[in-house]
Amino acid sequence: MAADRGLNPATGEQALQIRYRIKDCYSRFYLRYVLPERERIEKGLFDAAPLSSLPGWETLLGLQFEMLVANNLKTLLPHLGLSGVNILSAAPWIRRGGRGEGCQIDLLVQTESSAYIVEIKRRREIPASIVDEVRAKIDRLPLRRGLSVRTALVYDGELASSVVRRGWFDFLVPADTLLAP
Repeated sequence: MAADRGLNPATGEQALQIRYRIKDCYSRFYLRYVLPERERIEKGLFDAAPLSSLPGWETLLGLQFEMLVANNLKTLLPHLGLSGVNILSAAPWIRRGGRGEGCQIDLLVQTESSAYIVEIKRRREIPASIVDEVRAKIDRLPLRRGLSVRTALVYDGELASSVVRRGWFDFLVPADTLLAP
């Protein structure tokens, strides 16, 4: 179990809400997928179906990939140019709000002078719209004065070529690079 509090990017102070998450990927998989489908699994109803055809499978893989990246933060930081930098906070961040005011950041890494908005995606194809999605998150993110914003995309899948051409992300980190020995 992990407790993620992080810093409020608007004030630089500890966030009020603590988010708890299960760090162990298998336990999370069991609780989110196996346990709810236990009866069908025991009856053998999944035996002939390929995993990719199971309901919610792609979503589950995306969540597992997010967990894998979060659990390997020390491996990620050098890919963001943060070797030897004082990290004040590194945690998922959520602000709930109505009428489009809410904001969910997969991983918000904060230093004295910068906020790194890290989007984590796992899909067969990652479309060019990912740029607009992250830009909208940044627009809704309350930031304290003087804090610069850096963007990163950690991804597993085929990245749309226009994402690379646009050069909008400061850091593009493919999964095979991140998890290479």
